[in-house]
Amino acid sequence: MLSNIIINSLWVGFVAGMVSGMVKIGWEAIFPPRNQARNATNPPQKLLEQLGVSSQVTHATVRIADDQDVPYVSLLMHFGFSIAFSILFVLVANFYAPITYGQGTVFGIVIWIAFHWVILPLFKTIPAAWKQPWYENLSEFLGHMVWGWVIYIVAIGLPVSGVYF
Repeated sequence: MLSNIIINSLWVGFVAGMVSGMVKIGWEAIFPPRNQARNATNPPQKLLEQLGVSSQVTHATVRIADDQDVPYVSLLMHFGFSIAFSILFVLVANFYAPITYGQGTVFGIVIWIAFHWVILPLFKTIPAAWKQPWYENLSEFLGHMVWGWVIYIVAIGLPVSGVYF
């Protein structure tokens, strides 16, 4: 039944988005895609500023453990993106199995190309792909592959998802 597929896709996509979002943050901690100067205003912050949100809001933090400032607006954007595309993956996988090619890695690569080579450069949020440092492209490419794979692994691990490939 379609309503069950949608409800299950929302739930599984949320879980997959949270887990894959945490994995992607961990990936970027050990293989940072940008230097500190370019990351002073990271792409989610810059995109929000381009949409009219003040830098005071985009750079807002919450202090944790007495001395750790966590940029929660960036995290909301990061996890919102991850959850939205995880829901899309799980929902589409119920009707179109090829989205799961490469155990989700192809999906991750397609999202990376769409955003890091097309959409964000078009908005001038980030430089064009050929103007980005090689390590940024490599980190984002591999990071999105791992991200897509984790979405897939979570989806097949939760039997209500309908993704059984």
